[in-house]
Amino acid sequence: MTKAQITIEPLTNDRGLRLAGELDASNVFSLTEPLEEEARQGGDLTLDLTELTFIDSAGIHLLIRAAKTLEGRGRMRLLCPEGPVRKVLLLVGFPTSLDHVVLEPAADDGGAKEPEST
Repeated sequence: MTKAQITIEPLTNDRGLRLAGELDASNVFSLTEPLEEEARQGGDLTLDLTELTFIDSAGIHLLIRAAKTLEGRGRMRLLCPEGPVRKVLLLVGFPTSLDHVVLEPAADDGGAKEPEST
């Protein structure tokens, strides 16, 4: 199996992470530690999925696990525009099955660190 490419960056305007690329079984381990650490801290957590182009069941499972870790201690905000990732999340019933998880159309400003000028 070819390893999918995923980029994980901290947000600057909110506590959370920005994901770009593809999240699947070949690379989900690279997100496991940073996401679980954020969830363990409690408080509101934003995941900007605007540039995520693909997610499989391993990625969905990780999001659900992090949401359950956060339950009762904050809410999870998923920024996800119309497209295949949003369709998959809605198809499997995530986040509608968890009251503290909110799916929003997209980030206002992305919240991610600005690329450094050269």
